Amino acid sequence: MLQELRSGGAQGLVLISDTVAHSGRELLHSFILAALERGEQVHVMGYELSQEDFLLGFPAHLVSRLHFHDGHSDPLQWIGGPHSLGPLDFTAERIQALLRDSVSMVTVVVDSLSWIMARSPLASICRTLRDLSQGHKRAVPRVLALLHKDLHSPGVVRSVNLLADTVINMEWRGDWDRITVSHCKKSRKIVTSEEMVRILGDLSLEVLREKQMEQRKAQEVDPTANLTFNLRLSDAEREVKDSAILPFTFSDRKKSSLLQSGPGSARVYYEPDPADEDDEEDPDDDLDV
Repeated sequence: MLQELRSGGAQGLVLISDTVAHSGRELLHSFILAALERGEQVHVMGYELSQEDFLLGFPAHLVSRLHFHDGHSDPLQWIGGPHSLGPLDFTAERIQALLRDSVSMVTVVVDSLSWIMARSPLASICRTLRDLSQGHKRAVPRVLALLHKDLHSPGVVRSVNLLADTVINMEWRGDWDRITVSHCKKSRKIVTSEEMVRILGDLSLEVLREKQMEQRKAQEVDPTANLTFNLRLSDAEREVKDSAILPFTFSDRKKSSLLQSGPGSARVYYEPDPADEDDEEDPDDDLDV
């Protein structure tokens, strides 16, 4: 599903959710490259990286369609140079003004949403995202936003996720990246999938098929393999376990008597334990009574 979304199937707000340990920036750049290859105009609201650092890795012949709006160099206007985007500029009206001269389909990129969330009220940010991707009269076809979920409380992350049409969670980075995708279709049905992907040097994606994923999971190291004790039962041990009679269990005789006895017919049943010692002698026989 991720390959389909990258190829243009993702509309509305697409949220790439990552952590410090498992970064989603490469995946964000892969989605941007796919939009440029489709001939779209890409407008980047760049807060975390400078323009030079952000454009590293993109083919030179496609960079002309990528418009970087600087929010990194001087967001608080301390230097006093050309205007740099700040937290107050993150509104639907301000962003729409930046897109006014675009003549083709537009993709807006927010890098990153966490930077803005640390400096603006959550309600204002959610309103802007909703207006950009859904409710605004000139809604943008696609908004890509990078969110560092480990910087926010679960409630805040959930609030932003509920606005998104697609949420891509970076679960693990390695030779193959494990990613979970939740996508809301036009019918409002939510589809969830787990995929293993590899982001290549040219920012294209290689996706493991379902059978390949099963084979890879089967080859993963068993964490219980080298323990000094056994956590699993053999077939013989399981059979003994299933046939064992648990203590304080009613016998069939007890069950039938309890179910069939009428009022006033109370009885006491005693079933001796196998370990009990049977002593036929009267313990009070030596008493002179």
